Amino acid sequence: MPWAVWAAVAATVSVVAGSVWDISWHVSIGRDTFWTPPHLLIQLCAAIGGLSAIVLIAEHSFRRGAGSRAGSVRLFGLRAPVGAFLCGWGALAMLTSAPFDNWWHQAYGLDVKVVSPPHVLLAVGAVAIVYGGFALAMAERNRAAAALESRIEGIFVALIGAAMLSSQAELIEYSSKSLMHSAIFYRASAIPFPLQLALVRRVAGRRWACLSAAAVYTLVALAQEWILPLFPAEQKLGPVLQRVPYMAPLGFPLLMMAPAALFDLAWRRLEPRGAWTQAVASGVLFLAAFAAVQWPFADFLMTRLARNWIFGSHYQFYMVSPLSPAARYQFIAADPSPAGFWRGMAIAAGTAVLTSRIGLAIGSWLRRVQR
Repeated sequence: MPWAVWAAVAATVSVVAGSVWDISWHVSIGRDTFWTPPHLLIQLCAAIGGLSAIVLIAEHSFRRGAGSRAGSVRLFGLRAPVGAFLCGWGALAMLTSAPFDNWWHQAYGLDVKVVSPPHVLLAVGAVAIVYGGFALAMAERNRAAAALESRIEGIFVALIGAAMLSSQAELIEYSSKSLMHSAIFYRASAIPFPLQLALVRRVAGRRWACLSAAAVYTLVALAQEWILPLFPAEQKLGPVLQRVPYMAPLGFPLLMMAPAALFDLAWRRLEPRGAWTQAVASGVLFLAAFAAVQWPFADFLMTRLARNWIFGSHYQFYMVSPLSPAARYQFIAADPSPAGFWRGMAIAAGTAVLTSRIGLAIGSWLRRVQR
């Protein structure tokens, strides 16, 4: 197995674990300094991506030979695989986000929002490193023998499943169980998940590729749901609206296995069609299947039967008022009217179609990349 593949695995695992841990830290303890363990774990992704880029750029730029040229592209006078340049840019973005984040918190408060400009820059840099790693791994796969090709493809599917948990973490402000009967929840979910499922379906040749990725996501999401509350926490920043003596998890995994299975079942008929036909069908199938299972499951999460260590609907964030709908197990009426809800769902469907098309395009590129 080429070392670049293991580097992609290490970078993806570090940023996914770090982002989940970091958000749990924010909602359980509060951000008091940059030098928290989850921040350092996230920046480990930048270190891995940056060092991989330096090694590959040095190797291909200063080593002469036809093999070096065949496996690289030229940019600004340097040579390296395209994935190396993506990793290098992502590492710079992630490292830049650290002082930017410190300044932002000093200017606007310590725990203002998860989705803030420095966090967006950090996320974009992490995505560049993760997908740069995917490009490096898929270039190795596309040049490899059949046995190695299958192993790299399996690793790729598992990494996409892990990345789906990171997507849930980044959407925590929009994925509360209290919003699961509102269009904004489905609009937010339609951004990352159709893209990731379409990407897997385009790249992987195995029949149940999407279901496998969704199964990995479900397993790692259950792991954080069951493991994080085992560790104690103490709030360090106000306002503390309720005492939370545990590390709060991000919530029970979303029911992604239903749309994933539907993707896999429909792909044989969709594969011969054009890319936009595939995207429209995939986006509509995703939203229909996801809403069909998540909507009634949200009703269950509001009941006493879900207030246990398995489903974890009783876990709270310290900055959430005990009188809020989330703490009182009530749905938030985020849509102004039934017409507003259906308008929002139409936007969610259009978003799912667009992100599916992006995922198919990235997948097509990854299937062709050789250097």
